[in-house]
Amino acid sequence: MRKIILIILILLSSKSFSQSGFGKFDNDFKIRFDKPTIELSYGISHIRLGYSDPGISDAGMFEIKLGFTQEKTSKYSKQVLKYKNRFLFLSNASDNNLSKTQSLSDINNTLWRFGFGNKSGYGVLLGSVSILPYSSGSASWTEFNYNKNELNTESNYAALDDFAGTFRFGTITEAGVNIQLFNGFSLEPKYEISDIYPRHLFFENMTSLLVEAVGLELLNQFSYAIMKNSPVAGSFVNFILKNAYEYGFYQLRKDNMNWPFTSTAPLRYNTFKLGMSFIF
Repeated sequence: MRKIILIILILLSSKSFSQSGFGKFDNDFKIRFDKPTIELSYGISHIRLGYSDPGISDAGMFEIKLGFTQEKTSKYSKQVLKYKNRFLFLSNASDNNLSKTQSLSDINNTLWRFGFGNKSGYGVLLGSVSILPYSSGSASWTEFNYNKNELNTESNYAALDDFAGTFRFGTITEAGVNIQLFNGFSLEPKYEISDIYPRHLFFENMTSLLVEAVGLELLNQFSYAIMKNSPVAGSFVNFILKNAYEYGFYQLRKDNMNWPFTSTAPLRYNTFKLGMSFIF
């Protein structure tokens, strides 16, 4: 129980710190959960184990997020908005949620997961429409199950058994664009990388997360320096740099889940999603 509490505290202090970029130099940060938000999304997941393909069917993913959103004019420009969203989520992914015809040798699978996370970014106000690119980080607990297929190899099942049958800890990174078409409604195209760990090695995992968070915070400070001189351009530079960094960091974890430590590969869901948000 102590480990779980420590995980939550460290994730909140490191990932939330870096994603949100708050601190003594960020004068416009205030903890305010202004607007209740419901987000619904659907996407298609491609599932891999490290650099190998164990023959798992693609899955359709349904997801709901409940949280609170804050938007306000940034200190850099009246045209630039600061966007934050804190949320809890529940997801279900399964090949049954996908109409695509699968190969006869593909492994049928289902996933249930829950967790918490945050998304943040800077965007631009264009009349009544706002475009808010963001980056997001989450902690998740996932139950993965599969059905054996006689046409697949036994070695693939042995590897998948490390992930199946119980809830496993994992992390998620997501890049997206919140397009607010009118007050209270947004569309969100987004891309997610979700890693499921076969086991949780506390010290190695926390060190990896802290290394990731330090890099994100350095990029935050660099982006803020750009935004002081070019607010609109800086908001998009912030989006590109942070998500490129996250993508690169997750590539390092693709075969070593606790990089820079040598470790095993996580089970990875790469998912393109389209969501819609209702802000009240």
